[in-house]
Amino acid sequence: MLTNNKSRQGQTAIAANRTPVMIAFRTPRLSRSLRCSLISAALLIGSPTMLAQDVTTLPSLGDSTSGLISLQQERRLGTDWLRSMRAQAPTLDHPMLLEWFHDLVYRLVPQSGLQSTDLQLVVIDSPELNAFAVPGGIVGINYGLLLHAGDEDEIASVLAHELAHLSQRHFARQVEAAQKRDPVALATLLASIVLIATNNTDAGVAGIMSTQAAAVQDQLAYSRDFEREADRLGMTTLVRSGFDANAMTDMFTGMQAASRYRGSAPEFLLTHPLTAGRVADAAGRATAYRSVDRSASLRFRTLKLLAEARYVLKESAISTLHQRLINASDDKDSDALRMTLAILASEADTQAAATLNELTSLEQAQNWLDAISEPTLDSRWLSARLAAKQGDLTPLAQLMERYPQSLPVRVAYAAALSAQSNDNAVAVWRALTKDFPQQPAYWEGLSQAAANQNEDLTARRALAEFHYASGRTQEAVQHMRAATRAARDAKDFQREAAFSERLRVLEDSLRQR
Repeated sequence: MLTNNKSRQGQTAIAANRTPVMIAFRTPRLSRSLRCSLISAALLIGSPTMLAQDVTTLPSLGDSTSGLISLQQERRLGTDWLRSMRAQAPTLDHPMLLEWFHDLVYRLVPQSGLQSTDLQLVVIDSPELNAFAVPGGIVGINYGLLLHAGDEDEIASVLAHELAHLSQRHFARQVEAAQKRDPVALATLLASIVLIATNNTDAGVAGIMSTQAAAVQDQLAYSRDFEREADRLGMTTLVRSGFDANAMTDMFTGMQAASRYRGSAPEFLLTHPLTAGRVADAAGRATAYRSVDRSASLRFRTLKLLAEARYVLKESAISTLHQRLINASDDKDSDALRMTLAILASEADTQAAATLNELTSLEQAQNWLDAISEPTLDSRWLSARLAAKQGDLTPLAQLMERYPQSLPVRVAYAAALSAQSNDNAVAVWRALTKDFPQQPAYWEGLSQAAANQNEDLTARRALAEFHYASGRTQEAVQHMRAATRAARDAKDFQREAAFSERLRVLEDSLRQR
């Protein structure tokens, strides 16, 4: 169903006969780590030692009106954070999920006031309700967020809030304020949060308890001011982007309901404290705007059902969803169930499919797709992918020609070409790595496709980049050194020079850890 990047970290390349799209793996629990990652000042994860050094050795921030960390610094810190996060937390690379997320974020971006619209998006493989914005343009959600939302408008309300944190440079402003109070206390707090985020709970809590209480309370109050500002600006972004203002209140209400079942946590670990005042303020602001008709798209409904299958239904997913389809009376619900069942059935190695072979044949998957009342591009590429699994690449090739920018089509086509060791696989994977250089799965696909075509230097370079994007810098350096030696031995001096330059960048990154 979904490829979990964390689960592949022991692999060096995908198997030649395996499709690296929507593969299911066991889901680790990340309730603490993903909750903590949203604390804006804790978004510079790495080692606790590095965190303390980063905070206490920041350059002078100047006066209170101009003393912000530069956008360039934030960009570097954000990119480093993303790699570190991928090394510690499982992420998802389902192309339909990523494209849906991308489209939703970039519908909001033009109205968000961001100085830079070059964002990097990530989806965490966790059932917990969470979303985050990291300095440097990193925006992420937990896949489980979809379980708590009724439609795209509610998800958009969360994302608009996160974009406001970025546009208002809240991280830089918080660091500036923290330095004025007590940089040592801030460093201790950051390091402790990272320990909790990496499951060293006892040590992390001990560190936090040792942090000066006054500094913690001041920083919490400061973050609450930012939350209120992000709510206000986020609603403006939401409405100007064509979404319903009431969606923010609805999402807040849903979060409150979820928190009653999740239990309480120390307030300084709650990254977005949701008070009754915030909910009331959102409801009051929403009355100033006219209501907008809302309906969940087929893609959203399908992705939400896939999340339910992954985190809630698990082994019983196909049988449960099939029974719902039998009982369904609404065409929209029926179509989403058919799409979901077709995806589950077409993946032979999903947990759900393993025990229900009578409902998991490719023929059955195609029957569900054929029964969809209003076919979409998603149903068409899924159908074309089924044909490719049976050896016919023509439908996918035709979709590639007509929809060259569709991420699901591109990834499905690249995977199908790789499965057949087709000569064109390298070019398709290479184009994906160019457009999404921070996505490990595409470097992995390029490495295997190149190896299948005996393009040794390309395979080695891609493997190094796969490890680097996955946060394994040491392994990346080792593979890049091997690639450089191989280029030298092959007397390919142009690529040797390029590899050597890239190796220096990776070695610098390793030294800075």
